Amino acid sequence: MKGIVGLALSAVMLVALTARPSASQQVATVAGQITSGGKPVTRAIVVADPYGKALAAMTDPEGRFKITGVPTGHHDVFSFADGGYIYDHGGFPDLKAGENDHSRNLVHLSDTSLAPTVDHIVWSATQAKPGQTLTVTADWKAHDKVGISDEIFVFVPQFGHVARFGIGLTHRGKNPDGRYQARLVIPSDAKPGTYTAYVFGASETCYTNAHWPTQQIVIR
Repeated sequence: MKGIVGLALSAVMLVALTARPSASQQVATVAGQITSGGKPVTRAIVVADPYGKALAAMTDPEGRFKITGVPTGHHDVFSFADGGYIYDHGGFPDLKAGENDHSRNLVHLSDTSLAPTVDHIVWSATQAKPGQTLTVTADWKAHDKVGISDEIFVFVPQFGHVARFGIGLTHRGKNPDGRYQARLVIPSDAKPGTYTAYVFGASETCYTNAHWPTQQIVIR
C-alpha cells in the first residue's frame, strides 16, 4: 500500500481536510473516468492528496468525476470503489493549472476473495449544525490475517472533502484488526438536509472492504 501504508501515525490522528487554496494560488481540476474491464464504475470515490488539502469526488453513472480547486503540483491521487474492487493508487501526478485527465481502470476481486471489512461504526451524533464536528469510531475487521492500512476514510459527496481515521489502537503485524477514530467536520456553509456518509478503506494488499458502511447525517 505505497500510497497509504508507510506514514508513521503515533496515535489517534486527525486530518481536517477542509482547507482550500488561496485566491492567489493556481489551481487544477482532476477529471476522468473510472472503469473496470471497459465498463464504467458508478459511485467510485477519487481522492486527491490525502495528506494535505485533500479533495474528493464520486463518479456519476458513466463513471466520470471531476475534482476542482486542487492546488497545482505533485499530489497523491487514488481511487476506491464499493463492492470488492482493488484500491488504485494513481501515483503522484504533476497537476497543471486547468483540467488534468486521471482516468483509471479498477480490478475487481473474485467473489471468493477475502477482503477486510469495516464494522461497529459508532457516531457521537447523527445530527449536527453547520460548522460542528462529529466524532466517528470504527472497528476494522480483517480476514485471514490480512494487515490493515494506516487509515480509513469517511466521505460525504456534497461536502467535497474527506476526513481520515487515524491508526488508533492497533497492533499491526500481530493483530490485523484495529480501531480508528476521526472527526468529520461539517462545512459552515452546509445546507439543512439529510446526507449520506460513506466509510471506506483498504488493506495492506490493496483490497477494499467488500461493502461500505453508510450513515445518514441530518444537518439542521
